[in-house]
Amino acid sequence: MSVAGRSRTKLAAVFMAAGVAATAPAAVTMGAEGVPAFSNVAVQPASFVTDLLYNAGDVVNSVANAVLIGTDAALGLNFYLDDYDYGWGVPFNPLFAAVVGLQNPSGIGSLLSYVAQTYLNPSYNYAYYSYPYYLNDLVLQPLAGVLPAPLNSAVSNAINGVADSINNIFSNLPDPTAAVDAMWDLYSSVPGRLTYAAQYTLSLPVQLAATVAYWAAYLPADLEATAESAIQNPSQIPGLISNLIYGALDPNLGDGMLGGLLYSVAKPFFFLPAPIGESSVGAADGFAYNAYSGIVNAISGLLSVLPAPITPTPFAAAAPAAVPAAAAGARDDADAAATDSAPVAAKKVSAAKAGANSASSPATAADPAEESASVVAALRAGSAAADDEQTTGSSDSTATATAGDAAQDSDSTPSVKAGDATGSKASKPRAAATRGAKAHHAA
Repeated sequence: MSVAGRSRTKLAAVFMAAGVAATAPAAVTMGAEGVPAFSNVAVQPASFVTDLLYNAGDVVNSVANAVLIGTDAALGLNFYLDDYDYGWGVPFNPLFAAVVGLQNPSGIGSLLSYVAQTYLNPSYNYAYYSYPYYLNDLVLQPLAGVLPAPLNSAVSNAINGVADSINNIFSNLPDPTAAVDAMWDLYSSVPGRLTYAAQYTLSLPVQLAATVAYWAAYLPADLEATAESAIQNPSQIPGLISNLIYGALDPNLGDGMLGGLLYSVAKPFFFLPAPIGESSVGAADGFAYNAYSGIVNAISGLLSVLPAPITPTPFAAAAPAAVPAAAAGARDDADAAATDSAPVAAKKVSAAKAGANSASSPATAADPAEESASVVAALRAGSAAADDEQTTGSSDSTATATAGDAAQDSDSTPSVKAGDATGSKASKPRAAATRGAKAHHAA
């Protein structure tokens, strides 16, 4: 990929012109010889334009998620690139399901319940991840979130009501936990990890396309927010331009489009047997992971010569607009559209992840292994409490995060199943953030 350099002075002029055009009042002619009068009736404030573009990005992001979830369901994959959800009901394949049944014939009921709910249960109240859950959380809820209030909440609650009704029906089935744990045991073995590498490789074209789509979905809004911010404070133009470059070329997973592409290509190699792959799922070691980390650090070093990135602040915004790190790196609040009653065993770890990311300067890439340790610690510390900090996604002045990354997450996979210190599953952990979602602000 090549990046053509442009004069910052010329770019600033373009931003200024765009902002003036967006905010200038419309001229209304009073007659053939009349003096033009000015009216703001047909002119929308630029902050409205920015929010509209972010909402459009949410729609594109949801479509990309739908395609990716369909691919994951067909291949039996988990959704999150950093494997936050690995072992919590997904991944899956029929051969391993048959092995589980043969190993424990008395657990056939649990196995059938697990398979049925993996492909049919959309509720937040289901203890494990399922493909309808992803569809609800990352497609339907974000689309509901772009509707005007109070319609957005009504639609969101209606969707979740149907999902919970389905879950109530499934609650009469045997407990799927035994089968979920057995599937985890198979996928954490060397043959299981090789199987997963093959499954994931088949999905790679869709994974790469989705990563580009997530970035492109919010690019128009990012450019508009950048123009508005440059008009307000021209001295920030170098940092604003740097922010756009980082959004495209930051090599860290979740912080830039390139980071998602790099991780997607490298990921299958992490699941090869040691010493090429990791010694265990999420161990952040092995030749492949070290090579990946070296590439990330090298590119981060090249980007470090740029001015410090500055988050754009659109007109009339109460807080800075989202940046690629918030959209994909922190992958904030995968459950922004969830209901308040959704039970979650582990606390979200977005704060821990965001802290690890912010501790790294642009000149120095964060050590993925160190970040992984902080994530595991957060997961273990929070697993005893339920997390009901869910929102229903609205387009009001409150900053909202719609589900969808990074989609990308810059942190490594936890080296144990997410849960408490013993690795038990009281309920599924909610992902800290999502693939491609952007936090944004309404006018």
